[in-house]
Amino acid sequence: MIDSSLVLYDYPLDYEIQLTGDYYRDPLTPADQPTPQYCAVKVDDLQADNTAIFNASGLVTKMREVQTTTLEELFIPDVYYEPPPASSRIGNNEKPEATMRKINGKMVSVALIDALVEEALRITNNLSTSSTQNNAKTMNNSWRPAGRIRVWDDFMQNFVGVEGAQVRARRWFTTHRGWVGADGLYSCDGTFKREANYSIDWDRNGVFHLQDGWLNGATYNGPKREGNWDLNLRDDKQAYYATIYSGAYFFFYKPILGLARPPRGLRIKARIENDASSFVKAREIFFGSAISMKAYGSNSQTVFGITIHELAHAQHRLLDLGSYNNVVFDAYTSPCAPSAESCDNPGPTGKNNRRFMETWAQTVEIVLTLERYRNILQRPDFQFAQSNQQLRPIAFSGISNYYTSAGFDMIDGFNQRTDASTDPRFIAVNRNSLPIDRVSGYTILQLQGALIGSRSWWEWRDNIKNRYNNPTEGNLDELFNNWTN
Repeated sequence: MIDSSLVLYDYPLDYEIQLTGDYYRDPLTPADQPTPQYCAVKVDDLQADNTAIFNASGLVTKMREVQTTTLEELFIPDVYYEPPPASSRIGNNEKPEATMRKINGKMVSVALIDALVEEALRITNNLSTSSTQNNAKTMNNSWRPAGRIRVWDDFMQNFVGVEGAQVRARRWFTTHRGWVGADGLYSCDGTFKREANYSIDWDRNGVFHLQDGWLNGATYNGPKREGNWDLNLRDDKQAYYATIYSGAYFFFYKPILGLARPPRGLRIKARIENDASSFVKAREIFFGSAISMKAYGSNSQTVFGITIHELAHAQHRLLDLGSYNNVVFDAYTSPCAPSAESCDNPGPTGKNNRRFMETWAQTVEIVLTLERYRNILQRPDFQFAQSNQQLRPIAFSGISNYYTSAGFDMIDGFNQRTDASTDPRFIAVNRNSLPIDRVSGYTILQLQGALIGSRSWWEWRDNIKNRYNNPTEGNLDELFNNWTN
C-alpha cells in the first residue's frame, strides 16, 4: 500500500487533455496488465539509489519493488516556496517584504519566479490563451480550488454530499487535493495562480478503490478552469460510482454500531450491469476486484445497500478466516466443482451454508442502511426494501431462500406471521407464507460475535444460543427452521 501523499494518474502529466473520459488506457499495454501510473515525486522523498519510500499506516512501500522509469527531472518553484511569516501581513494584506519567498534557504522575488514560469510556458507552447489574457490578474493573485460535490438520492429526493470523495486540482505536475465533507463542500490544500484541471479519484487512500473497465481506476475528469468547481451527479455512470463510494465510505469510516470494519485495500469493480453482485477474494490474484458490483440502474438506496452487503462478506471473512473458508467450500467450492452434480443444486449442506453467508450480509445491509437514512440523514420514515425484508415469503427453492430476514428477526420485536394483520404494509400478503418470528432483543454485535467459530447455518444459531442470554432464545430453533430446504 503506497502512501496517500503519492498522487497517481493513469495518463502522462505533460499531456494536455483534449477528450475527457472516465479513464485512460495506454494502447501499448497488454490487456492483462494494468496501465502505467504517473506521478511527480519530490527529491526529498528519494534515496541515494533514486527509489522513493512512502509510509502508509505504519507500512513502508519502496518504489523499487515495482518497475519505475524517471521520465523527466523537474523544478517547480511553487512547491518550494516557504510560506511568509505572520508578521508579513497587515489584516488581509501583505507587507512589501511578503513579495519575497525563501527557496532552498535563499530569498527570491515572487514576481521574478512567476515571470520565469510564464516565459517557460510560452516558449514551450504551454501557455493557454486565457492565461495570456488574464496575465495581470493571475500574476498577482492566487486562488484555492474548492466547491461542492453531490449525488442525487432517490429516497431523499435531493442531492446529498459524496462524503469522503477525493477532489484533485492539477496544473502540470503539481496537484492539490481536497476531501468532500458531509455537506458536499471541499477545499483543496494549496493554491494556483493559473487555471487547473479538476478531477475526482474514486479511491480512498488505498483503503478502498473503485475500478471501471479492465484494471482501470474509476475517475471523473472535470473541467480545466480557474475558480470553484461544483458538481451534481444524477442518472449516469458517475452517479453510480458516487453512490457505491458513499456506501464503502460509510462502512469504513462512519459510526456503524460497533461492527468490525471490512479489510483495507479492497478493490470494487463498478460494472455497468444489473445482475447479481458478488464478493470473491480469489479474483484479486489476477489483478481483479474482490467485489463485483452489478447494480447499475437500481435506485440509490439499493445501490448503497448492495455495497454494504458485499463489504459485509469481506468483513465476515476477516473476522474468522478459517471458519469462513470452510463455509465457502461447502457452499460453493464443493458443489460447483466439475465433478459435482450442479452448482445450482448444492444439496442440503451447500444450501444451509449459502443461507448462512447471505443472511449475515443481508442483516448488516438492513441495519446499516437503516442507520444511514434514519439517523445520519434524519429520515425516520425510511423503510428498507420489502419492509426490512420481512415481507419476503419463505421460499423453499431458488436463490431467494438464501437471503433471509432471520438476522433482523432476531433483533426487532416484530413477528410478521402474527403481527402482519395489524400492519397495512402486509395486507396483501398471505401471512402463512411469512416466517414465524418469536425471537427479539439480540444486538447486531451479538450476532457478529457468534460468527466466530461458525462453519454452518446451524452452528451460527447454536453460538447465538449458547453465548448470550436472551428470554426468547428458546424460539431460535423455530425461527431458523423457517428455512430448512
